[in-house]
Amino acid sequence: MRLVKPKKKSAVENVLPLINVVFLLLIFFMLAGALEKAELLEITPPETANSGQPDDTTAILLVSADGRISFEDKILERDDVVGHLRDYFAQHPDGRLKLKADAQSDAAMVIALIEELRAVGLKELGLLATGAS
Repeated sequence: MRLVKPKKKSAVENVLPLINVVFLLLIFFMLAGALEKAELLEITPPETANSGQPDDTTAILLVSADGRISFEDKILERDDVVGHLRDYFAQHPDGRLKLKADAQSDAAMVIALIEELRAVGLKELGLLATGAS
């Protein structure tokens, strides 16, 4: 009786399943990474020694290093910020606000902005920072 030896697979046939798995993983991670909403301005918050997590609030005000301000996915002029926030809090009287300022932003401008927010009637303001490493 004569047995037939199985045909040896070529190197390309051995690598193909691995390539398929790598491409599937690539597609998965591309989709999973795209699900997070990107912020309008690139902000690097300052570090904090506090390890507590901020409460969930209704709005985020972004201040970039070059002084640009963003609120609700719109870049605002410095003079228009108070008007937009006054309108927002008229519609959301119990609304809270997170302020996320870049670590390199002008501190005097951020403090002046906080004072203007207090004048608008903001009751609670959360300052966002990254944890110290």
